[in-house]
Amino acid sequence: MKFTRVFLLSSFITLMTTKSFAIASEAPNTAQKDANGFSLELKDPRYTKLKTYLVEMKDGVLTPTELVVPEKTKFRLVVRNLGKKPAEFESNQLRQEKVLFMGAETTLVIIPLDAGTYDYFDDFAPTTHGKIIVKAKD
Repeated sequence: MKFTRVFLLSSFITLMTTKSFAIASEAPNTAQKDANGFSLELKDPRYTKLKTYLVEMKDGVLTPTELVVPEKTKFRLVVRNLGKKPAEFESNQLRQEKVLFMGAETTLVIIPLDAGTYDYFDDFAPTTHGKIIVKAKD
């Protein structure tokens, strides 16, 4: 009886994790823009209080390479490593650094930023670069 409960619970957790990855993975390969020119937000029921954007890392490739966010707005970055080797999301300007093993996901809360461009990269793949463009709201 105990084995059955453990098995059912682990199956449920696996199913829910797979479903949440499937929902979040429906994001396009490049950041699509809304009518105001800002990147579209990640639609995930786990993240509702802050604007949330997805950055995926896969064996030295960042998707998207460019995010456009509104200035003076606190937001969340969900960073996911889909690759077969570890990756490190790093931004010196944002003072953020996270190592992600294969299949790992993390979230970063970014404080309100002034208008400008902020670089990020995979420290384990030095030629891989992306940028967050912070622009004024109209």
